[in-house]
Amino acid sequence: MTEFNLYRVYYYSAAQYDWDVRIDLYMSAAAVGTLFFMKAGHPIPVNTISGGIPRLYYSIRDFPAMMSMLREEKPLFVNLNEANGVGTISTSNEPVGEQEGV
Repeated sequence: MTEFNLYRVYYYSAAQYDWDVRIDLYMSAAAVGTLFFMKAGHPIPVNTISGGIPRLYYSIRDFPAMMSMLREEKPLFVNLNEANGVGTISTSNEPVGEQEGV
């Protein structure tokens, strides 16, 4: 798992891409991951590593929940298990009932 503390959102208007939104993840200035949110009706590609950086793919339906997580949680981590292709964005252990975002 690699921690990240910054993100940059790109909301595309481009017919040539299969995704609507791309989010780059950073630890300070170093890129540590990229999230792609596929256009409605497009298949979700297999998660990959490119240049040592995980590229995780989600449905565009997941974008609001991911933005909520990015805005309200910390610390956050990105991970890709290359053995099975499962990618995650996760928190650390969180206390029950802390009511973040309220």
